[in-house]
Amino acid sequence: MMRSILAAAALALAACGDPESGVMAEIERAEKADADAAQATATEGAAFLERVRAQPGVEARPSGLLIERRARGRNQSLPRPSEEASVLVHYEGKLADGTVFDSSFERGEPAEFPLQAVVPGFSEAITQMRPGDEIVATFPMELGYGPEGRGPIPPAAPLQFRIILLAFQEPGGQVVEAPR
Repeated sequence: MMRSILAAAALALAACGDPESGVMAEIERAEKADADAAQATATEGAAFLERVRAQPGVEARPSGLLIERRARGRNQSLPRPSEEASVLVHYEGKLADGTVFDSSFERGEPAEFPLQAVVPGFSEAITQMRPGDEIVATFPMELGYGPEGRGPIPPAAPLQFRIILLAFQEPGGQVVEAPR
């Protein structure tokens, strides 16, 4: 039923004038522009990911996550958080062109959240850390906001985060934090 109404509306609009200047033509142009922009971002993103992957010391995980370890916490016998943990972190998120889209460092206050509430690449990166560790995690769109993007994140964008894990807590468990 809805498809019939939409088809009738499209026909009515098409009959109102020049098909090159109608509403449907504008919608098609906008959709093509969005698709072209996403393709350009994906192409530039792939080149960015390859540059990061080629850097010395970058670990490539099977998921596509790339990790550069900047600093290790003082106690490497501490456990790593599971995907069910809530974490306290400082982080800075960037796009491939270096644009910062979010930063707890800039706000001057660490962020606390459950790992299940963030994009898969961010969550996976943190599960590879111990309290006190600092990493740079870079990942493809599939581990971020995908082909749609969200807010300031364009469609098909790879993301890069500088992350310091300060502490975490497993469900019902004690807080595990970096030694001071």
